[in-house]
Amino acid sequence: MKGFLKFVVIFSAILLLSAAFAPLFYDFFQTFHPYKFERIFQRIVMILSLVAVACFVRVKKETLVSYGVLWKPQSFGLFGKGFAAGLIVLGAVEALRIVSGQAVFSPDSFSWGEWSMKFSVALATGLLIGCMEEFFFRGFIFRSLMHLTKSRVFLSVLVTTLFYALIHFIGMKKIFVDSTPNFIDGLRLIGAPFLSLAQWPTFWPAALGLFFFGLALNGAAYRSGSLYPAIGFHAGCVFWVKMDDSFLQFQTGWSFFWGSKILYDGLLGWGLLGMMALVFWVFMKSSDASKG
Repeated sequence: MKGFLKFVVIFSAILLLSAAFAPLFYDFFQTFHPYKFERIFQRIVMILSLVAVACFVRVKKETLVSYGVLWKPQSFGLFGKGFAAGLIVLGAVEALRIVSGQAVFSPDSFSWGEWSMKFSVALATGLLIGCMEEFFFRGFIFRSLMHLTKSRVFLSVLVTTLFYALIHFIGMKKIFVDSTPNFIDGLRLIGAPFLSLAQWPTFWPAALGLFFFGLALNGAAYRSGSLYPAIGFHAGCVFWVKMDDSFLQFQTGWSFFWGSKILYDGLLGWGLLGMMALVFWVFMKSSDASKG
C-alpha cells in the first residue's frame, strides 16, 4: 500500500508542477513557435513522468519476470499467435460487413512504394502501441493490483480492464483556454478528464468494446504468463485498423449491430471480442509464471 500512496503523491506533484510550468512555457513559445496550451501541459506531464520513472523506478530482472516481459524461446511464437488472432478477429468482422453490403472492398490505387510505406507505418504503430500499453496495463497496473489485492485475480482484472476502457475517453471534454493562460487554467486541465466521463452516453458502445478487448488481452497475458501474446493481439488489431481504410469503403454509419468503422463499438464486435476473451481464458496454456 505504501507503494501505491507513493505513486499517488508523485503523480499529484507532477500534475501540480505541470499546471504551474505550463503558463511559463506557453509565454516562452509564443515568441517563436506558438503551441496550444493543452499540448504544452500534456508534454510537461509526460516529461516529468519520465523523469520520475528514471528517479524512482528500479527495473530488476524479477520485475520483468513477474510482468512476463523476459524474452524466452517461445516468446516469438506467442507473439505471432496473438498477432494472427487479432487479424482473424477483425478480418472476420470486415468479411461479414462486405458480405452484408455494409462495406465494399475497394483498394486504393497506391504504388508498391506507397503500399510498402503504409504497411510499414501501420506495423510500426501497432508494435509501438502494443508494447507500450501492454507493459503499462497488463504489466505494471495488473501486477501491482495483484500485489495490493493479495492475488485476487477477478478483482485485479476487473479494475485493470475498466481503467483501460475508460482512459481512452478522458480527453473528450474540451475546455476553453484563452491567449493568457495561468495556473488556474492548468488546474482546469487536470479536472477536464473527470468531466469527460460525464459524457458516457456518447461513448459507452466503444468503451464496452474496449472492455471486452481488455478482457481478451488480460486473459492472454495472465494465462500464458507472458505479455507477448497480448502484445501480439493488440499489435495485430491496431495494424488492421490502420490498414483497412486503404482497401475498404464503409457504406453506412454507426448501427447497434454493426458498430462503426472502429469495429468494436457494435454487437458484432462485442461478440467476437468476447469469444476471443473466452478462448484466451479457457484454452491459453497456464504456467507457473502466470500465478505470480
